[in-house]
Amino acid sequence: MNFFWFTIVFSFFRLGSFISTTISNDIIEYQSHNQNYCICVPYYQCKEDYSGLAEDVIDIVDVRSAMNGNYDTERCVGYFDVCCKVQCGLGKSFNSNDDIHQTRLEKFFGYRILGENNEAEFAEFPWMLGILEDKTYRCGGSLIHPQVALTAAHCVTRAGPFTVRAGEWNWEALSEPIPHQDRNTKKVIIHPQYHPGSLRNDVALLILEKPFRLTRNVIPTCLPNKGARFDYQRCLTMGWGKNSHKRGTYQPVLKKLELPIVPREKCLKVLQSTILGTFFNLHESFICAGGEALKDTCKGDGGGPLMCPILGQPGRYQQVGIVSWGITCGLQNTPGVYANIAIFVDWIDFTLSRHGFDSSIYKY
Repeated sequence: MNFFWFTIVFSFFRLGSFISTTISNDIIEYQSHNQNYCICVPYYQCKEDYSGLAEDVIDIVDVRSAMNGNYDTERCVGYFDVCCKVQCGLGKSFNSNDDIHQTRLEKFFGYRILGENNEAEFAEFPWMLGILEDKTYRCGGSLIHPQVALTAAHCVTRAGPFTVRAGEWNWEALSEPIPHQDRNTKKVIIHPQYHPGSLRNDVALLILEKPFRLTRNVIPTCLPNKGARFDYQRCLTMGWGKNSHKRGTYQPVLKKLELPIVPREKCLKVLQSTILGTFFNLHESFICAGGEALKDTCKGDGGGPLMCPILGQPGRYQQVGIVSWGITCGLQNTPGVYANIAIFVDWIDFTLSRHGFDSSIYKY
């Protein structure tokens, strides 16, 4: 690809939302010495999705008999709290399609947050991060370790400083059930083979000054096995970016979008039929998703995750891509392009190990 096409591709970074017809206290117990990761929650919520309610417990008065020594209680301060093991990639905390469960949730917590159209629910994607530069939102990202964020290299090539926000849902609201958390970035590690002109190897890790407290709205994502493929799977991406390429606005509430993974050969043929031309070659560090009219990531979504379900484990996801670039936004039969996480897993493992971090937390 010549310099002219490098320039065109560079101009289509996903630096900032989805577009579609309508789009576009818990305490962490994090101990690095023994690699224990858990969330302190009331014992009746220590289920796979932390969704249990007080009404689910027959005898809530005698907590001793209900717990019966099956939980770790020594590291939690609340009388009813237990240290519930963290599972990476665990999505929504309740099933919004279950009207009975939803009504009970509303009654118990005193609030009702429902996704409208493509709005995500509160804590539905607890690995989602916002990357800020000088207090200004710049890109999305994902949490892979309490002290490590994953994002696109093109998001963090400037000097910074960068702040990472976890647990955010509505940037304009201050009354969310669990507050967001901010951490300063200690070190930016860009993939050594990242190429700014073509965006090859568009991956970066941010080492934070101190770890996030893991809560129900702050949980690491899972990463796939090396070389894994996800052709034709229906997957999800999320972000706060613009809802239109030219006149869109950034979205205050987190949006979500379902997209199909497009096989590499098909994606290459489609991209060659665009302004990129017949000599364009899709680098192996990319995968494609989308191609459905008015459904796409867009400006402001760069660095955000592309998530596919973990088969056989309902409610759990693995991150297969990072939002990278595309030809404008939302063109029919023109997929967006994402960094292919499956070929970077070894580099991520090595980098975390080199900095003294355990990688088991994002394994499943």
